[in-house]
Amino acid sequence: MKIGIRILVGLIVLVAVGIGLLAFLNRSISKEAVHEKIDKHITKVLEKNDSLSSVLLTIQSDQTDYMEQFAVGTKNHISDQPAQTNSQYHAASVGKTMCAVVYGLLVDNGEMSYDDKISSWLAPDILKGLFVIDGIDYSDQVTVKHLLSHTSGVADYFEGPVKSGKPILEIITTNPDLSFTPNELIAFTRENQEPVGQPGQQFNYSDTGYILLGLILEAIEEKPYSDILEERIFGPLGMKDSYLMFYHDEPADILGVYLNGIDYSAKNALSIDWSGGGVVTTMNDLLTFMRALEKGNLLSDEVYKQMTEFNQRYEKGIYYGMGMMYFDFSELSFLLGSMTNVYGGVGATGTYILYDKKKDTFFIANFGSLDFAEKGIEELVKIRMIYDRMIVE
Repeated sequence: MKIGIRILVGLIVLVAVGIGLLAFLNRSISKEAVHEKIDKHITKVLEKNDSLSSVLLTIQSDQTDYMEQFAVGTKNHISDQPAQTNSQYHAASVGKTMCAVVYGLLVDNGEMSYDDKISSWLAPDILKGLFVIDGIDYSDQVTVKHLLSHTSGVADYFEGPVKSGKPILEIITTNPDLSFTPNELIAFTRENQEPVGQPGQQFNYSDTGYILLGLILEAIEEKPYSDILEERIFGPLGMKDSYLMFYHDEPADILGVYLNGIDYSAKNALSIDWSGGGVVTTMNDLLTFMRALEKGNLLSDEVYKQMTEFNQRYEKGIYYGMGMMYFDFSELSFLLGSMTNVYGGVGATGTYILYDKKKDTFFIANFGSLDFAEKGIEELVKIRMIYDRMIVE
């Protein structure tokens, strides 16, 4: 899923000074007080937003010796079952980070290159019409790196404009139990959308591009994408609570996922993600995953450096690498100039796993609502304004 982040500077300013002077807000407080304030904050967020049924949060740092997890709310709006810190949830576009890591593993193993042409792996009938501009077909110029960095020029089936028919979000709102295969998602773009430009000439966030990446992995590995994730990431890292939704032995039993008031957690329409973000996981599994990346236990330094070259501008203060986003808070607002930057996987339902390299701190959260595509990051700012005040002994 695409995360449509447009953080408003005015709002962040209000966050910074709304209840008093910045000097007052920056007073040092104990770890116990930090925990209490964060818990109260996310509880208020839940109470004030009808679109949410739960909020999950993990903050972990070796530098400050801080590890706290929070869970407020219930499994969904019609359940009395409380959300737990180990509850499974749909991770949306955080799954793109995992897809990109699989490619990094293949590059490290010498099985392929980021500069490989996708036409080497995908049949002409799959690529047909996806990259045609003014009658010229550019599909033979598209590389794996173009898809990973959203610079291929292909349209986005999830949020991109359509030349005919209804947008896909409108379609699933009308019929939440409609299911999609990867090829049907590609066909939606082919039949209803236009490419945005030639390969390498612009950034355009595209779920369609990541579905193509999943199909390429299946062609390379000659096995289902779900098995690739299990064998390349989940199994080796011991992520026992993670799997690709709809490709698992047991039906998904996850926290609520809300769009336009509808809970999609048990609906077939969540099949619109697949390799673009169809992973079910937990905060603990995501912490294991991101720590493995940062500690060099998954990718070589050289490949991970390429993955984290954030040279594609997404929005003001937000940049994209390969499967990961980077947030420059000083660019978002001058009042946030002292807030250290973070990067990692981010999803449209207010779910993320972000890492502050300077302070060696991981932030993992799930809000479970498309209403929190923007608000999830805004809440991260508020939570960090509490956490950053902690007295470090």
